[in-house]
Amino acid sequence: MEGCRKEAIGSRQKTEARMEARLADLMDDFRQWMALRGFTQGSQKHYGQQLKLFFKLLEEKSIIEDLRIDLSSITPQIVAEYQAYLYDYISPKTCAKLNPNSQLGMLAILITFCRFLVSTHRLAKDPCQDLRLPRQRKSLPKDLLTTDEVRRLLSIPDTHTVVGFRDRVILEIFWATGMRISELLSLTVQDIDFKEGLVTIRQGKGGKDRVVPLGKGALGWIGEYIQRVRPLVVQSFGPSDFLFVGRKGKRLDKTGVHAKLKVYQKRARLKKNLFSHLFRHTLATEMLRRGADLRHIQELLGHQRLRTTQRYTHIVKTDLKKVHGRTHPREKEETGDSGKQEAGGRKQPAEIVYRGVGA
Repeated sequence: MEGCRKEAIGSRQKTEARMEARLADLMDDFRQWMALRGFTQGSQKHYGQQLKLFFKLLEEKSIIEDLRIDLSSITPQIVAEYQAYLYDYISPKTCAKLNPNSQLGMLAILITFCRFLVSTHRLAKDPCQDLRLPRQRKSLPKDLLTTDEVRRLLSIPDTHTVVGFRDRVILEIFWATGMRISELLSLTVQDIDFKEGLVTIRQGKGGKDRVVPLGKGALGWIGEYIQRVRPLVVQSFGPSDFLFVGRKGKRLDKTGVHAKLKVYQKRARLKKNLFSHLFRHTLATEMLRRGADLRHIQELLGHQRLRTTQRYTHIVKTDLKKVHGRTHPREKEETGDSGKQEAGGRKQPAEIVYRGVGA
């Protein structure tokens, strides 16, 4: 009996020792765990960044000290405190609270992190198992770009310069394909099929590849960029397989592209907030307006679920209602045909006379 007790104590001490770990080693293991489950490198990096606020809270509570984390202290209570912490957190960049979708995303990432801790036997019980997430708001921007505004934007970059020509090609690809900024920046020269007019998007959201058409306009710009402009960039920054090369031969980063979009927004005198996804939303909406099948748009954008694509039908339905009210003959009946005019401009129904069947 005494031997069993000693064995149990020894087992518990091993478990407790396993519950404390160096934070850097833990995050390396987390990335490897995600990689084995098909998470892209971009997702692995994103998850690490999104956990920083959680680790900040743990530091404030002395659960992380000297870059070591006491995993046994990550309890359901800590998870609940983190949810409240996110609700009250004010971003130093925007001086505003995190929007609900940002909070939801961070909590979802914490759930994945806790699942990793349990599956690798670092924790015996999942501290997130009782966490209830609110429904995500699948809202679309109120103001989409018009086709005239897109044309104006495309004409802004100075194509007589290397950087300006490159930026024009980036805008052309955004508008032609609606791809995500992470997908665009991961493109290589080999992903462009000039013969078929297609581009292969590798390891998109969900780790899936897809092939989408480019269109003649974008294809022409890409071809000239690869032949005449990109060699000058590579000559300055070093060899690279990426289509859009940054300094030291590395790919461009999202921050730089978003900063460029803001510059072009200002030069085009757009009052709308310009970001990369706005091309995506506008493209999907315009294609629906012109009769594209919802399934084709789903495949083009790389949506895993059709209901994600169906969000755009709301905008088209709203437009249809406006057009119906403006153009349908019943809605546009002339005064006198449908009734008398009130002083305030509202039409009164014409007098109805009921007649018998035999009249």
